[in-house]
Formats: sequence, structure tokens, C-alpha cells
Amino acid sequence: MQAHLQTPTRPVSFLSPPPAPLPHAAPWDDRRIVTLVTAAQAALDHDLERARGCLDQLAALLDGTEKAPVDEAILLPAAPTAETGANKGGLAPWQLRCVMGHIQANLARPLPVDQLAALANLSTNHFTRAFRASVGETPHTYVVKRRVRQAQILMLTTDQPLSEIAYGCGMADQAHLTRLFRQFVGETPLRWRRTWGRPTHSRDN
Repeated sequence: MQAHLQTPTRPVSFLSPPPAPLPHAAPWDDRRIVTLVTAAQAALDHDLERARGCLDQLAALLDGTEKAPVDEAILLPAAPTAETGANKGGLAPWQLRCVMGHIQANLARPLPVDQLAALANLSTNHFTRAFRASVGETPHTYVVKRRVRQAQILMLTTDQPLSEIAYGCGMADQAHLTRLFRQFVGETPLRWRRTWGRPTHSRDN
């Protein structure tokens, strides 16, 4: 009688399968975190807007949604701080903080000088002189520059058409934006956006 040959069976392993590899930790930059936290702490007592901005950047960094920073070198200069703008004959730091914060938060709305003067508890004429002594330009010019700068930021960070950007920055229409942009930047917003920003929107032409 022939012996039946049996195919050897593979030994059964009672060990659990190896665990799945852990996802890579978020590529946080510890130095950047420390810098943002330190800057926020330093600004808490005198510049809440700056502190809030630092904390917003920190939150975006930690959850991985932080966007590439805007290159300040190609923008109109940022607004002076309330402390650097405080000069003899000018507005007090609290007045500058109040007025500048209101302007930045309401760029899409009308910002008449008498409304800004009321925030500082001053007459319109007194406010205009004091504001110019502090900032180096009239309230009207300051507001226009903030609007143009905000338009620049939107051109760099969004794909909104220029007509929408103009309206969102408190200008009547795209032609109004073009006139002011050319006055303060030296070229049209369409050309500037083609050079520095995102691809131009079809409705910009």
C-alpha cells in the first residue's frame, strides 16, 4: 500500500498583525509657534488687533490651514501703530487705536470725517489737524490708502474679480478703484495683478 503524501501546511501564526503606521506628525515649526505666542503676549496690553492677528496665525499654523504670507514689500505701507503715531499736537494713543480700528473694520462702508472725529470726541477741524500731526496725512488720504492696500491683499489672496474687490473695499466701481490705484501705486490694478497676484478673472477685462 502506497503511503499518501500530505502537502505540508503553513504554520498558523497566532500573533496579531502589525499595527498600521502612525500618520506623520504635523510639520509644526516650534520657533514660529514661540514667535507668535511671544508677539501676542507682548501686544495684549496695547494692541489687541495685533494680538488677535498673531493668535489667528497660530491657530491656522496648528491646524494646517495657514496660507502663505503676503509679501509686504509689494504693498502700500501698513498703518502706523497707535504708539508710533502719537506726536505732540496729535491724537492720543487711545484715540488713534479707536479711529484706526474703526476704519479697518469698516473699509466697505462710508467713513466721513465727522464720524471719525466723533469717535475721538473732537470737532471735525480739530480732529483733522491732530490726525495729520499723528499720521502725516489727512484722514481722507489715510482711508483711501487703507482701501487700496486692502484691494491689493485681496488681489493676492483671492480670485475675486476687480469689480467685487472695488465694492468690498468701499469704492463705487472698478473704474473708481482703477483711478485710485493708479494714483497711489503707479499702475492699473489689472496690470499689477497680472504681475504679482493670481491669474486675472475673466470679468476683469
